[in-house]
Amino acid sequence: MHHRDIIFVSNQLSNGGAARVLTVLANGLAARGRHVGILSFHPAATEYYLDHSVVKVYGPQGPKAYSKLKQILWIRRAAKTNSKAVFISFEYFINIKVLFACLTLPNRVIASERNDPARVGTGFPRDPLRKLLYQTADRLVCQTDEAAGYFSDKTRKAVIMNPLTPNLPDPIMTKRRKTVVSFCRLEPQKNLDMLVKAFATFHIKYPEYTLEIYGEGSQRSALSGLIDSLGLRGVARIMRATQDIHEIVRDCSMFVLPSHYEGLSNSMIEAMALGLPTICTDSPCGGARMVIQDGQNGILVPVDDTSGLLLAMERVAADETYATRIGEAATEIRSQLSQDTILSQWEDLIFSGGGPNGD
Repeated sequence: MHHRDIIFVSNQLSNGGAARVLTVLANGLAARGRHVGILSFHPAATEYYLDHSVVKVYGPQGPKAYSKLKQILWIRRAAKTNSKAVFISFEYFINIKVLFACLTLPNRVIASERNDPARVGTGFPRDPLRKLLYQTADRLVCQTDEAAGYFSDKTRKAVIMNPLTPNLPDPIMTKRRKTVVSFCRLEPQKNLDMLVKAFATFHIKYPEYTLEIYGEGSQRSALSGLIDSLGLRGVARIMRATQDIHEIVRDCSMFVLPSHYEGLSNSMIEAMALGLPTICTDSPCGGARMVIQDGQNGILVPVDDTSGLLLAMERVAADETYATRIGEAATEIRSQLSQDTILSQWEDLIFSGGGPNGD
């Protein structure tokens, strides 16, 4: 990899919000004439699309300490070869490696936290090391004000929200099919068992509704078992992740995401952009409340409040006029988080040191 202006570093380029945002930024910056490269460690059979001009290289793999050292040295060699490149790393464990690798080198490093730092990356020695190394970064980019507030003022911070996926289909404002939908990673963080339990009660009052959950992850079997135990087989389904998810869900009645914690959920902002009445937990680190004005363009419910989630779902199902109104209001996020808007914020940060909330 040679003669790059910007080099992103990511653990992988598939199955996750961080990878999706990184590839959107890489493609967008390349389209603006920037020479972009990506260093990654875990190739996958299905990865997010990259423009042909983006150079992608895979490095050494492995969880052991020796492999981590090899990865740091590999990143350092790339930095020396591209001494004028700005390095942008995503996720705390990659941030630490990149900041170590670039110590004493002229490369600027922009680290980016992609989740709730109070819950992901904590513990000794990770958290103290992270906080110390972040003070050497040119800038730390967080998705929310609450996430940025976790780190001391000795760290130079900026808040930049996620860009929407380009080329989302247009919203549907006509008759919707009576389906509650969620699409995300099937991991404990997402608290999807709360959705299944709420739907079990919701379905008694609204038996014409079905539940569809799309995604991949460690909770697939557990969620399927919960569906069976609650007698929901045939009306609630766990579906595989799919590239055309937005076309599939755009006519659903509502989107629900009951996470324990989030950075800024990509599936949430995509659902809003599609005009789906959106219900989310008001979870740390504040991503949902940054874009949802409760009752206006979506509904916020407390974390772990199954009864509150049930009431919100019933409110959407019972009042079609209300559901349409909050769905239409949610589509305004298309302007707020458009690719061009977010790309311009990143470009300003990368090349002039500015950006939202920057010094």
